[in-house]
Amino acid sequence: MSQTVRNEEGAPDASLDIPALMSEIRERIKADVERNRDARQSLSPLAGTFIDERGIKYGDLQHAENLRFLNINYPFEAKLTPATVVTHRQGPLGKIIVAVKRKIISFLREGILAEYLSSERVFVEHLVRHLNETGRYIDARDERNKRDLEKLIQRVDDEKSHAIFALQRQLGDMAGSFEQRLKVVDAMVRGLEGIVNNFPAYTAMGPNRASEGAPSHEPRADVSYLLLENRYRGSEGEIAERQRIYPEIFRNASGPIVEIGSGRGELQRLFGAAGLESYGVDLDVAMVNVANSQGCKTLHGDGIAHLRSLPDNSLGGLVAIQVVEHLSREQLHELCCLAKSKVKAGGRIAFETINPQSLLALSSNYFRDPTHVWPMHPDTLGYMGTLAGLRIVETKMLSPVSPNHLLKDIPIDSSHTPAVADAVRRINENFQQLNRLLYGFQDYCLVLEA
Repeated sequence: MSQTVRNEEGAPDASLDIPALMSEIRERIKADVERNRDARQSLSPLAGTFIDERGIKYGDLQHAENLRFLNINYPFEAKLTPATVVTHRQGPLGKIIVAVKRKIISFLREGILAEYLSSERVFVEHLVRHLNETGRYIDARDERNKRDLEKLIQRVDDEKSHAIFALQRQLGDMAGSFEQRLKVVDAMVRGLEGIVNNFPAYTAMGPNRASEGAPSHEPRADVSYLLLENRYRGSEGEIAERQRIYPEIFRNASGPIVEIGSGRGELQRLFGAAGLESYGVDLDVAMVNVANSQGCKTLHGDGIAHLRSLPDNSLGGLVAIQVVEHLSREQLHELCCLAKSKVKAGGRIAFETINPQSLLALSSNYFRDPTHVWPMHPDTLGYMGTLAGLRIVETKMLSPVSPNHLLKDIPIDSSHTPAVADAVRRINENFQQLNRLLYGFQDYCLVLEA
């Protein structure tokens, strides 16, 4: 709704250009906003200290000097009494003057001014009492407003901190996801580069057979499983880093160590660097070619068939990484029995596989590979080993999930009541239990002894 500006005589003031004035105000506001764009208001609780332009703190009204003066001096009629009459004159004249004044004051107080003074006294008493009550009310209100504002400021500060924390966590999750995808892309690129650069070597006729009586014709390599490994299992450097535990497990091997399903040869290179005698056996021609092209000794063939062809007590150790989940129950039983008979007494056998106790590992790692037969629970794998006469040494849990992917605990601070804090603790315990179920260790290694 518009309003006409008028001059002192009530007539419209034609000298004011309202649109121009409003435009100027808008421009000033824009300039002020731009000038203070980077300025941030403090959210400190100190902002709750209220001081006006005169330097008076709100909340000090009850102690104001003016109110103190009223409380002391409000019965002013007490000063208008005969006892307060004095004179500077000496002698009988002074006494006469004092006596006359006292008579006049008494006459005024008890006669003419009696009703007025009584009413004035009641009015001043009510006024002073009202001022005292108003002061207490205003001071109490200011104190309450101060506390409420401080709580509001603290709440805003907490919400800001929580928002920053949530944003940091979200950025961490995004960074972790991006890093994982980048690793997949990197593995794909490196795998494809390796295949392109070594295509004749990867697809050539297979190397030496792992067992006697093999057919004379050799299959040409199928690189599809090699590409699957490169894309989803991890780079050769990552796999080698995960497998660094095995040279220590087999450090006391008294004979050659056979790796069933040796793949690209990461573990074989680790054994070689540790001075351990070993060789690998793998069914995939492309995998065998990759491993041998990098200086590994790898045979092409079925690992179980190769073990059958070996003399008893001829091996210092046996290792199969991500193999047992590819076997049927009968094949696994035969593998354990062959391990018992072919590995020297006291030699170590290590079976690593996907941990089905972690739903993430089961849903992602296990079901991603179409060649898997059945997930192997640690208890089941241990039972199969002991059934063949092997002794369980230990079960190593491997490949923990990144903390960025876990369910995060809810922080508990001093603002929480005991009941709320207890509820948060119970929720956090449930989060931890869910983390163990959903995001447990991705793999495990069962170490056995012949």
